Amino acid sequence: MPLQNGINSIIHDAGSADLTGFTYTQVYAGAAATPTINGTAVTMAAGSKIDILVRSLSGTLTNVFVIGDKVNTTNPGGTAGIIL
Repeated sequence: MPLQNGINSIIHDAGSADLTGFTYTQVYAGAAATPTINGTAVTMAAGSKIDILVRSLSGTLTNVFVIGDKVNTTNPGGTAGIIL
């Protein structure tokens, strides 16, 4: 389900993120990392987070997690309430 009342429903290890079945709106680094988010390499400190609509994810994903919601049939784009 899409983000409701500012609360996300899932967290996945970034290495096994499913960008078709889920909409991720936050990236969290459990330790220092440099993931590539939406085509841009981002240096993240341990414990940091980025609020962003994740469209692609690659690079070093160790200790990186994505937070979001399952895409549903009433909102298959998974972007309700998000201005694109």
